[in-house]
Amino acid sequence: MSAPTFRHDGKSRRFLAEMDGIEVAFSEVDAIGPGSLLIKHTEVLPAHEGRGYGSALVRYVLDQARAQGKTVMPVCPFARKYIRDHDEYIDLVRPDYRAAMRG
Repeated sequence: MSAPTFRHDGKSRRFLAEMDGIEVAFSEVDAIGPGSLLIKHTEVLPAHEGRGYGSALVRYVLDQARAQGKTVMPVCPFARKYIRDHDEYIDLVRPDYRAAMRG
């Protein structure tokens, strides 16, 4: 099986994970000013659950934020848990939001 591909769809304000051109997961992300991304919601389509697509997509979003020098506010529970489980991304969380990461 091939690996998913990722892309940002600015029109829908979503990052997408696709397999062979078919959407398998999405993450809704809004800009907060020029320097931050609000990760609002991540969802894996039901037929594709349990294959790691959600984690791969969140990792992609976080890597894009890092590459662009942006911070994130992960209000999405899945993204928040991913960052808690992968502390190499905690530095991307906006300092004023880090306290929310504990709970």
